Amino acid sequence: MKIAHCLVVALALLVSSAGSGAAETGQTLEDAFRGQATGVGRFKSRLAGVDRGFVVTTSGRGSGGHFVLDQAFRFDNGALDRRTWRFKKTGPNTYIGTREDVVGTAKVRVDDDVIRMSYDLITRGKNGSKLQLHFEDTIRRSGRDTIVNNGVISMLGMTVGSVDVAFKRQPLRRRGKQGVEELARQ
Repeated sequence: MKIAHCLVVALALLVSSAGSGAAETGQTLEDAFRGQATGVGRFKSRLAGVDRGFVVTTSGRGSGGHFVLDQAFRFDNGALDRRTWRFKKTGPNTYIGTREDVVGTAKVRVDDDVIRMSYDLITRGKNGSKLQLHFEDTIRRSGRDTIVNNGVISMLGMTVGSVDVAFKRQPLRRRGKQGVEELARQ
């Protein structure tokens, strides 16, 4: 797997990866990411000579004491990928998160209108070697149904890239009783 592909997948994450908007005062991570959203983003790394776009769709829901955020990526070269975050609340404004490619746990903090995520992941370099990268994501509300994720990617303390994603929340579709049941599951 190419490093640029892995970097984009890892960060778009989270975050990138969000449903309804960054947390406002009194909101939780669940409030911010519940439901469906579509994000358009770009990964840039001068060091690796990469400037690559992608679209990510997300779906967030509660599940067995966790908050689950599914992500489906489509890159500008046609490549597809999927990732799933599982978040657990650890305090009034704190969470830990896990994902298939994350080392240990991601630390998440919600402060007023900002969500901050910090985590490491393992990806493959161009020659197939394993690389450990560190991510710092800052997620803010940019409008009623829009949030922006700005991420900085570093390795060994040196910035190696960035990812910027703008997410637009998708309206919930109600189809009689079935639509209400769908809302209840989210």
